[in-house]
Amino acid sequence: MRNKLRLYFKLFRINSYVKNLFVFAPLFFNFQFDSSTVINASIVFVLFCLLASSVYAFNDVFDLESDKKHPIKKLRPIASGKISSTQAVSLGVLLMAVSLLGALLLNIKVFYVFLLYIFINILYNINFKKIPVLDVLLISFGFIIRILAGSSVTSIPASYWILIMTFLLSMFLGFSKRRSDIVLANKIGNGSKNISIFSLKTINQILVVFVVLICCVYFAYTISDDVITRIGSNYVFITNVFVILGVLRYIQVVKSSKQYKDPTSIVVSDWKLQTIIVLWALTFIVLKYI
Repeated sequence: MRNKLRLYFKLFRINSYVKNLFVFAPLFFNFQFDSSTVINASIVFVLFCLLASSVYAFNDVFDLESDKKHPIKKLRPIASGKISSTQAVSLGVLLMAVSLLGALLLNIKVFYVFLLYIFINILYNINFKKIPVLDVLLISFGFIIRILAGSSVTSIPASYWILIMTFLLSMFLGFSKRRSDIVLANKIGNGSKNISIFSLKTINQILVVFVVLICCVYFAYTISDDVITRIGSNYVFITNVFVILGVLRYIQVVKSSKQYKDPTSIVVSDWKLQTIIVLWALTFIVLKYI
């Protein structure tokens, strides 16, 4: 029974739930933490976790044949034959139905945002995942949708700063994952279509571009009048230190790792990166309340 539960947890990508924390971004950046707002955002977080898990299950069924040929993905529950496609689809339908029903009962806007997330993933699986750059773009939209879900249920507007920074960060993470795909493909002599046009040198250059963009946009955010007024401090720019350290640490892990790693596994396993993220958040809190 315990082993079966582990397989289901692996199918549902429990570690990837960290991505759904973006639901709380509108609350954090606007410092609105009243009880009803936090509760509603937490409900959406849980519902989004269910929705994302259902999408992961459908993705694994859709990618079954290609996953069987992949040195890492062949160990996934469906590709390894430990969970049947029928079971995965049934569980996926159940989780999706629960998440959509919950969203409909909670807030109609959240329901529409969830439908948009499903639609984007359908596009991704039908053909767009095979188109370079566009595949990463659609993944980035998934992060934007998480923020919109949090914004919809709390009625806290997601500023263009948050949306732009999230887009750039998710593009950076997406291309860093493609870098891992390229490194792995070079080792095994086989790669998917969405990385075939990229060399390791090209992908490294793309990552540098996004690092520069992230740091520049974030710096502009920290010195904007709106943010200084909202935080109530002229020293928000101090948080740039942690953003730069975080990005550099992430790149270091990506380039030094000899194993295939996706962005989520890096975030949940690297204590140095986690420490930087915590210090970044604490600095915001100190600047706001002390």
